[in-house]
Amino acid sequence: MCRTTVTVEQIASPIRRHHKQRETLIGLGLKRIGRIKELLDTPETRGMIAKVAHLVRVIHLKTELDCFVEEVRAEYHEAITTRIVRGYVLWAQFEEAVAACRADPKGDDRQITERVNEMAVAKVLLDDKTITGPITYEPDFLPDGRKIDFVVDRGEDSLYVEVKTVRPRTTDTDEAWEKFLKREKHHPGNVNVILERDWMGGAIYGNLFASRSHFLDYTRDFETRLAAAKAIKPGPGVLVFCGTGFAWHKSNLEDFADFYLDGVHRNDDAFALMEQHSMKQEKIELLRNIDHFAWLHRHIERPQKEKFHFPIRGPHFFLPPPKPLVAMSDSQSAS
Repeated sequence: MCRTTVTVEQIASPIRRHHKQRETLIGLGLKRIGRIKELLDTPETRGMIAKVAHLVRVIHLKTELDCFVEEVRAEYHEAITTRIVRGYVLWAQFEEAVAACRADPKGDDRQITERVNEMAVAKVLLDDKTITGPITYEPDFLPDGRKIDFVVDRGEDSLYVEVKTVRPRTTDTDEAWEKFLKREKHHPGNVNVILERDWMGGAIYGNLFASRSHFLDYTRDFETRLAAAKAIKPGPGVLVFCGTGFAWHKSNLEDFADFYLDGVHRNDDAFALMEQHSMKQEKIELLRNIDHFAWLHRHIERPQKEKFHFPIRGPHFFLPPPKPLVAMSDSQSAS
């Protein structure tokens, strides 16, 4: 496991200084001018460095981001840049996102998360033994210049795969709780959403509500690009939603997928009535040309996927589940 470190160099002598300063240098592993030592970045190490700051200089501080980038490179770089057509574009986007995060450590790391999720989905495609044709990242083939994340050439048709990260971050405030109480009244009568105000209830509900909205927005956006792609070359479309499993769960995506693919909401779908109302008010009509949904589960601090579920459908009692239309591994584990 990668550990954060700090590299220091001794630049001055402790001669004629208090003996404790020399002892601190020895504790840091520094015994002469020019000696360089890489140390674990701990509060104790930083305290010792502060005591002899006039005798040493920090050469490099290895951060958690540095560790994460190393792990991403080990996991994906070779496969993405050598086995994915235009994979170098995806890797360059990742490097740009890392550079932006380093320039503003307090900024949003969303771009890094999205790029790594795309790499994780690319690896799923590469590991699928049924996929033999070339996999291209964001090919330039739509007349209006829009892109689809991955296009797999299967000869007579293509497989179109879009990757979206859904990671809402609702703040646990009084306002968030009041919104829950207001929206709770619009749940179906047979659905109870049980939350506690003192246990981040407002934030939990806000994340669930926002996630459902993102499912619909991203679906509508992909539909139009998929329609243009299918007009050029037919083939199934798959929309992969990526999450950590905290803000929303597989069951939440199952509810949306069933509504989209069946044309009607499940009886136990908490957001059915609100979604119906919103779509009617905004006059939203779905093309329903997306063939499947999938879920990639990945912890933010780890580059590897935890789970990949495909196809996403809710429980179908008394009926056999629908058969997949495309070749893609249905993995239920991190392997």
